[in-house]
Amino acid sequence: MTRAVPRILIATCFALLAFTRAAHAEDVAERAAKRHYERGQKLFGLQKFEDALEQFQKAFDAKPIPDFLFNIGQCQRNLGDYEAAIFSFKRYLKLDPETDNREKVESLIADLEEKQAAGNSARMGLGKKKREPDDGPTETSDGKPIYKKWWFWTGIAVVGAAGGVGIYVATRSGGPPDADYHFEFDK
Repeated sequence: MTRAVPRILIATCFALLAFTRAAHAEDVAERAAKRHYERGQKLFGLQKFEDALEQFQKAFDAKPIPDFLFNIGQCQRNLGDYEAAIFSFKRYLKLDPETDNREKVESLIADLEEKQAAGNSARMGLGKKKREPDDGPTETSDGKPIYKKWWFWTGIAVVGAAGGVGIYVATRSGGPPDADYHFEFDK
């Protein structure tokens, strides 16, 4: 029986040593998470959402607390990455189903899903399109389109004739009309 006492003491010492190391490692992870979270909060307040997102992700990596996912989702939402924000918010609700702000998060998810669907529709050319002004023939005061007016076709004929004459003069052989004249000055 005296031999069992030292074994129990040794086993107890090893158990305490292992527990102390685990507690110390947990303390280091918690401090790192807190440090990254505080940096993320400051950056978020300055609207530096990319940098804040990075800090919140590091905080979550150090200690996976569900509240960090909410902050990550908020950064992604502000950056316009709706798909990632929806994922983060849903993951947050899955890890913390009894959260006090569940209704707010569900509302955010619904809003983001609408925005994502609208963005996809616009990207694919679906949905309501804004009516642009028709570039077709405009109507005159009597209701007829311009191309049915006599003066429209008369203007087209005049412009065509002037263009034809201009092309003829520019391309006829013989050079310019004053090329044959040489002026000499009296001394």
